[in-house]
Amino acid sequence: HGKEKNMKKGLCVLLMMLMLFSAAAADGVIPDLRPTESPAPAGGFSFRNGIQWNMSRDQVRALENMELTDRSNGSWSILYPLQRVEVSRYQADLVYMFHQDSLQMITYDFGAAGTAADFSYLTGALDSVYGEHTEPDASVVVSIMDRIYPGYYTADRIHSVRGWISGEDTWLYLYYYAENAYGILYVSTGGLAPADGAYITTGL
Repeated sequence: HGKEKNMKKGLCVLLMMLMLFSAAAADGVIPDLRPTESPAPAGGFSFRNGIQWNMSRDQVRALENMELTDRSNGSWSILYPLQRVEVSRYQADLVYMFHQDSLQMITYDFGAAGTAADFSYLTGALDSVYGEHTEPDASVVVSIMDRIYPGYYTADRIHSVRGWISGEDTWLYLYYYAENAYGILYVSTGGLAPADGAYITTGL
């Protein structure tokens, strides 16, 4: 019964994300993020099964060893398995996020099944891979997620943020987004550039 309950909870989380995704796209509020110009260089960030930034949905499907479902709206799409996946010593919902069929973000959602000790363990596990974490302000995570789900996350909901940088192309965040519910967000820094590729640099 516990396994069935967790599966139902995981599916509810995914359905909520899909509804938000669809509503945001329908309202035209998803911005036109510019993905990086070329495939990830050798030595760039590599996710599970060798998946890298800028890969297409077909490329990700070919590397994953399970069935994946996708949803698309405009230039954004998501790809996800219906079952939870193994992350460290836990289970989580996995979602790949693509802009113009180019992988730009990845999330693991652990939901509210974990404990403070589990969150601490994941922090240590990420430290062992990516080095000592920083503690960014919650607004950093909010501003990133606002690009896909505007208004879904607010700074008062996000807390205990842990941050890492992997090479020159990846930011990672582990954070609580509700009471006892937490997730990991992987972000391609190339995907956060302005849509027209031009930054305003006055006074910088």
